[in-house]
Amino acid sequence: MLRHEFFLHNPYSSYIPTFLLLKITSKPKYYVLIYLKSLLILTNQLNQGYVMSGASSADLSVVLKQLSEECREECDVDQIAAALPEDLLEESDLTVSLEDEGEGGEVENLLIHGYKSEIKWSLKDYRPPRYTYVRYRVPSMIREEVLQSNRVRRVISMLCKETGRSKDQLDKEATDILEEMGHEFSMTILRFLGGLIRKVFKQIITDVTVHTEGIKELRRLSSQKPLLLIPTHRSYLDFILVTWLLYSYDIKTPVIAAGQDFMFMKGVGMLLRRCGAYFIRRSFGKDKLYWALFTEYTQTHIINGDAPVEFFIEGTRSRTGKSLQPKFGMLTIALEPFFDARVSDVAICPITLSYEKTVEENLHVREMMGIPKPKESTTGLIKARAILDNNYGRIHVKAGQIISVYEAAVGKVDRKLRAVVPRAIIPSVHPHERTFVNELAYRILLEQQANAVVFPCSVLAAVLLLHIKKKVWSLDLCKAESELMWACDLLIKMGCNLVWDRKQSCMDHVIRMLSPVVYCEEGHVIVHKTPPTAVYLSSSVFKQCNSLISLGRRRNEFMHSLIHVAMLAKILFHPKSKERTLEQYQRLRDIMQYEFVFMPDSAPADFDKATKQLINLDLVKLTDNVYKFVDMEVKDFLVSLIDPFLITYMDSWQFCISYMPRTLQHSQSLKNLCKRIQTYISVLYCEPYLYGESINLNVIENSILVLAKLSLVSLDKGKTQVFCVDPFLFSNTIREFALTIHPMTSKL
Repeated sequence: MLRHEFFLHNPYSSYIPTFLLLKITSKPKYYVLIYLKSLLILTNQLNQGYVMSGASSADLSVVLKQLSEECREECDVDQIAAALPEDLLEESDLTVSLEDEGEGGEVENLLIHGYKSEIKWSLKDYRPPRYTYVRYRVPSMIREEVLQSNRVRRVISMLCKETGRSKDQLDKEATDILEEMGHEFSMTILRFLGGLIRKVFKQIITDVTVHTEGIKELRRLSSQKPLLLIPTHRSYLDFILVTWLLYSYDIKTPVIAAGQDFMFMKGVGMLLRRCGAYFIRRSFGKDKLYWALFTEYTQTHIINGDAPVEFFIEGTRSRTGKSLQPKFGMLTIALEPFFDARVSDVAICPITLSYEKTVEENLHVREMMGIPKPKESTTGLIKARAILDNNYGRIHVKAGQIISVYEAAVGKVDRKLRAVVPRAIIPSVHPHERTFVNELAYRILLEQQANAVVFPCSVLAAVLLLHIKKKVWSLDLCKAESELMWACDLLIKMGCNLVWDRKQSCMDHVIRMLSPVVYCEEGHVIVHKTPPTAVYLSSSVFKQCNSLISLGRRRNEFMHSLIHVAMLAKILFHPKSKERTLEQYQRLRDIMQYEFVFMPDSAPADFDKATKQLINLDLVKLTDNVYKFVDMEVKDFLVSLIDPFLITYMDSWQFCISYMPRTLQHSQSLKNLCKRIQTYISVLYCEPYLYGESINLNVIENSILVLAKLSLVSLDKGKTQVFCVDPFLFSNTIREFALTIHPMTSKL
């Protein structure tokens, strides 16, 4: 957690305008100078002798922007300190403390990194380290080498025999696909767009905090190994931020695997292509030629080291605020050159992007209720210019621990098995390689989650949802602040990376980050039952759920840190033996396997870790091998985090028991089934008792996927058609699940 503290006392007012530094308690020096100059201005505004405590970078953002260019000038801090009178240093009339209480090391604000002028920043001397074995190639050369690669030539020859098409026809099709897919990287366009985006970000973002330790390590390795950059995916801004970050720190900007949706945006698609994006179809099934071209195009950048390759392990944006289950296809393709020994090692860098408020939040809420996502278009982008009038708070960027694939594969992957396969044959992925890729994908996701930052607005959302469950939609401001501080303290004890300072009253900012769903009026924090963003909905139930889903999405941003203890809190509604608790924990974990990311086969280890954490915090007592939850206030808070999912699952399964098709001949589409369940639940409850998750199609679909995983229902290969396998077994199993969750919810 970052904490900024300032203590100002000025007995030597005559020295302050002359000297900038009196004592530095930590680095980075650049930030110290900025803060000092900002405080000097504030001192002049607030009179000499004024004492200020608890100010943060957000409070000084305006002053920081005005002073960034001046503070950028070279300045020897130690020399300034040495020039001050000794008695002045001893008195310490100005002390600045900038500390990082986590493992992040030094931090910088990307908005004021480098030049103040966007033009100077765009035209800066950019000399990133190059991969040692790189061979310079322009985009047209890359496409030609892909076209002439052994894999592509072999697939074309095979398709000639299978389809009867001529080699020239297939060559032309392959050329057209590569022209459609490939990037046309241009440093000039990248510099121009970078300056423009930096200007926009300064208007809509308070600050972009970067943990520089991981970035420095990434820069060091960029000349030694091919790089895979795998950021979290919560917003359209993700790939923009990563490219901007690498350019700012003189690291080779990546080529980015992007969906074809962006390619059809007039003008925008071309600009993205010039910035390193290569476009792939959302699905290409059994198209062997496309598979070969896409695989070879991705791998040639890794083998030659032209640029880092960036893609999202989750496959698509997470609308729910939680991490999605990993997709293994792209990672398998990226690691195949390592399995083939065409590269000695690959470095994987998980990058966590934490947003205080995403620009697409309202769009995500609509999609979760089943309203189709508008098609990406340049016209839609122009219409969205209203976002420039809003402020979206802070963004935290952290490059996680870089994973060496060579080291991770020791004892798990035997590359000799591929060595005996002739190069002319396209090898298939061995089972042990697939297992390794799956484990690595989960490791990457969990590393991303471990580095995620939690903002107070997400915690306030959880507090408000706890009161809404009690039919309270308005909360006294002082009570809301008190409960927020209590919840933040709890999350810090639980190990969350929370941006929080108890000394600073930040309720105005926190509430602003939850608007328009939450607002403050006459000393009360009020949740809109029908916020302005819900005008497109006709049903009053759906309008109310607009607020609930929005708050639930914010709460989900820290659920990964508390899910294990929340499940234990739910299970321990009365004392249980250790063996019984573990058994029910594993069962509940099976139920929640699509909602949250769990490392496979790690249930006992996760259980031990969670129980030890609760015992160490004196929340749970272990007596005579029996667990008992002793802090009811914490227990109620933790249970409120997981209850909305479990109640929605129960209601969904209740519908399935009564209405699920019994045979394949009478099956229905998964999409239509989820819509029917959504309608059923919205009618089932009166408004005050409805959870936001109750009509969230993502949660409803996950409840059906769990049944399929447990072989209680059957899905076709494309996960489009669903029917019940054994109604009797289905009903009995669901009742067992209900008893695991809580006797009060076993109404089935």
